[in-house]
Amino acid sequence: MTTARLVQELLDKTADAAYVVDENQRIVAWNQVAADLLGFEAQDVIGANCFQVLGGHAEGGCVVCKRGCQPHAAGRRGELTPSFDVQVRTGEGRPRWINVSIIALPLEEDERALAVVHLCRDVEGKKQAQQFAVDMVARVAQFKQQAGADSSGAAPFTAPASPLTARETQILQLLCQGADTAAIAATLLIGQSTARNHIQRVLHKLGAHSRLEAVTIARQQRLVAWPTD
Repeated sequence: MTTARLVQELLDKTADAAYVVDENQRIVAWNQVAADLLGFEAQDVIGANCFQVLGGHAEGGCVVCKRGCQPHAAGRRGELTPSFDVQVRTGEGRPRWINVSIIALPLEEDERALAVVHLCRDVEGKKQAQQFAVDMVARVAQFKQQAGADSSGAAPFTAPASPLTARETQILQLLCQGADTAAIAATLLIGQSTARNHIQRVLHKLGAHSRLEAVTIARQQRLVAWPTD
């Protein structure tokens, strides 16, 4: 069976939304589940660049879908890419969170050609639940901090003026695990400059002057999960 035939069977039989792009990031296949989930019919997107159709962003607004994006580039190098969450733009113009897995397959008919299969799942509900949980944790931490101040008369750390986003909580969790900028960027599939920007926003929200102080505040206010929690 040729690679092209194998890819087509995968699209026809998978329960996931699935589409395929070539080495130039042009969409060459789009199954019906993708049409139902993302709101674009196959005839409307075939031949278009995937990043122009979906315009995907990660948490915090970092652009994921772009020419030469990291998952596509990794596939071209034969590297495995962990699945990732991205917020895309649907055919109705609405944002939607999906989880994406990437499979890159060289075409037997042309060794230079590449079929990059994207398998997509709806995680909009999960993302909304995560953000709600993050907001609740921040509010509970603020309440406990205030209660401690009332009972002891001490001046504890000030709770964040605005709750951390889900991505900022991920960043803080990684800082608490001892990750540096490069490790954070690799874990979250973002650039190091983007990781540094996220870290600065976390420090600003916590009123911290250093990463160590941010970790201390996180532990004091139980803003992230600790191994002993």
